Amino acid sequence: MPSDDRARSALDALNSRAQSFRAAISITANEIRGNLAQRSGSAVEKPTTAAALGTFAVGRIDPERFARLLTPSKPAAAGTATMLNRALAVLDELEIQGNDLFRVRINRGDDLAAEVGRALANAGRAFGAARVANAVRANLVRTADDEIQGALDRFPFRLWSKAERNLAPPIVVEVSGADMVVAGLAAYLDGNQAIVLFVEGQAPPAPLARLITPGVFVMQSDDPGAVQRLGGLSGPAVAAVMPAGTARFVHSPADAGGTGHIEVSHLPTQEPRRPVGSVSVFQQQQELRLLALLARTTTEHEGPEAEAKQAAAAAPIAAQSNGNAPGATAADPVGALAAWLLGRVDLSDLEAGSV
Repeated sequence: MPSDDRARSALDALNSRAQSFRAAISITANEIRGNLAQRSGSAVEKPTTAAALGTFAVGRIDPERFARLLTPSKPAAAGTATMLNRALAVLDELEIQGNDLFRVRINRGDDLAAEVGRALANAGRAFGAARVANAVRANLVRTADDEIQGALDRFPFRLWSKAERNLAPPIVVEVSGADMVVAGLAAYLDGNQAIVLFVEGQAPPAPLARLITPGVFVMQSDDPGAVQRLGGLSGPAVAAVMPAGTARFVHSPADAGGTGHIEVSHLPTQEPRRPVGSVSVFQQQQELRLLALLARTTTEHEGPEAEAKQAAAAAPIAAQSNGNAPGATAADPVGALAAWLLGRVDLSDLEAGSV
């Protein structure tokens, strides 16, 4: 599993996202403390208000009537102070967790997406606490409201609002390559959610290819330092530091209406021959071919030089997909590239014997 140093480095790169989430916790906690203090100080409300108004108000403004203008028109529901204290306790608990709030260690054989979802549901209790505070402030909460109570126990990502997703906490995951079943992570790639995966042991060659969509930053690398690239980004992002020999690529999000750009710097020279965990050979092959196809499609409009660069990286997979082409073998990269280029040329209108 990755060292604490690598995890800390990833969190440093994601520091602005982490700090935004921490700030939301701190602001909400302070608001709740202020609300509780106001409630407990109702007995001295009149002199406090009078002092704030000053000597000019003496004989002109009734401090008690003025104070009522600053308080809700409806009386607070019974038991709301208890709910506020419980919400505050949740926020204090999350704050105490420090960076552990953003880290997930996947035990061998566990479901990657489910564990990430569980970590987000735990962190999401901060948003649940904020909703409790807002509901109490507006006198719209009932102490028996199961939804409000449940939000303090577990608040899953699927219930987060757009604003809450834009404050999503980053998640750094330590996972075995055998458990790199990543399709379920797509449900969390929204708002400002960032997920970094440190992968150890034999792994599928291109699992993150399944997560490529126009507006999501997706990166696979074997260099832990590559995660620093996330530091200057906003929006949904997922990156994996993979074992050596797996695919290396970066998908940059698209501008409005675009498809994004994929740069593939390496594809394995051999197609998968054995399952990795529950990921079958067929699934691994499909991910590699999807990556090669996306790389080819997104560079066709960028000119021959860019296309040839991507073709060189994709040649081994393309050659094995067309294994009957003369000279196309994994051990012969020149022949593989030639076979790939020939496969793109339409010779159907040439007459026999004309060449």
